[in-house]
Amino acid sequence: MTTEITLARVVRAEWTKLWSLRSTWFTLGSIAVLGTGLAAAIGYGVRVAIRSGDPAPTVADAVAMAFLPMDFLVLVAGVFGVLQISGEYGSGLVRATLTAVPRRWAVLCAKAVALVAATVPVLAVTCLAAFGVCQAMLGRDGASLGDPGVPGAILGATFCPVLMALFGLGIGAIVRHTAGAITALVVVLLLAPALLGPVLPGNREEEVLKYVPTIAGQAMYSVDGGGNPFEALSPGASAAVLAGWAGLLLVAGTAVLRRRDA
Repeated sequence: MTTEITLARVVRAEWTKLWSLRSTWFTLGSIAVLGTGLAAAIGYGVRVAIRSGDPAPTVADAVAMAFLPMDFLVLVAGVFGVLQISGEYGSGLVRATLTAVPRRWAVLCAKAVALVAATVPVLAVTCLAAFGVCQAMLGRDGASLGDPGVPGAILGATFCPVLMALFGLGIGAIVRHTAGAITALVVVLLLAPALLGPVLPGNREEEVLKYVPTIAGQAMYSVDGGGNPFEALSPGASAAVLAGWAGLLLVAGTAVLRRRDA
């Protein structure tokens, strides 16, 4: 008796594999603890500065303080995405996976679905907690959920690392080697924005950099454009840009997965 291989069954298998790894619990737990803890520390530090005579933050600044840790956590999420597939290549488990599921596109699709399902709840709780503790530390100088742009910023802070995790999954599928894929991720997210600025002509910098993944991601959880020296895209448009990058890499990863041997 044979069992039909459906996408739902492949997703269930990838979900089981994902949560059977200690690194999953460690990574998601670290994101929750660091995101909330750093936001609390930043809020406390700003409150001390205000008591020393510094001006109170604006609503946009108060939101930016709460989500400042996200600038680091998106990299953690990206590495987490890389490991979901590069780890299988490193251990050799990918051969068993592709033997069990000959339709290789279904493997990467199932990994993406499992990754999103695992990260969204954790990040939603983390972002709400980070915002809450930071504003609690700021007291009456903080922002509230009813302030304009705040709910959208929380939503953007939730989904930006999720899209970065898919971004990393795509890079991992293309490169297949953990160290190489993480290096490529760091180059794209950290070095590329820093190098493009000086290289591009002054009139082109603003037009190009707003479409860079890192800048687009920061604009997703910003109330006033992410603190860049130029006008970034709106949070919704920035989300579309980052989703486009993630989708492009996943399509490329699928093509590589179908053409190369395990």
